[in-house]
Amino acid sequence: MKRLSALTSTGLRLEAAAMPDLYTRVYARRGSRALARIAQVFGLNKSETARIFGVSRQALDEWYAKGVPMGRIGDVTRTQALAEALHDRFVPERLPQIVRSPLPGLDGATILAALRAHGTVAIFDLLDRAFSYTAA
Repeated sequence: MKRLSALTSTGLRLEAAAMPDLYTRVYARRGSRALARIAQVFGLNKSETARIFGVSRQALDEWYAKGVPMGRIGDVTRTQALAEALHDRFVPERLPQIVRSPLPGLDGATILAALRAHGTVAIFDLLDRAFSYTAA
């Protein structure tokens, strides 16, 4: 464990060597909470949540226990932002059904399938078109 330097009059100072460890721990915890929120909003079990990110259920369990790897935190954060956007625009109790229903705007794919195949961009584009008040 890296040491913290002494408390100064301006506050607590960290040694430079402690910063990468601190940064990793903070974002790893954040990623775990984001995964739980995604599963809650979409009504997913662990296997379905793992499929969204292209990992096994066992890998997802490791993400919950040890935190999301730094290389995947962006995917998890963007997916959580999508989950929150859908939660804000639709009746939350209907979201599990909505994300599993084929949509014409996604060429007949479900939101979950589009997430696996293309990430969040296609779904955010669909939401922008669906809730735009200008002519297409």
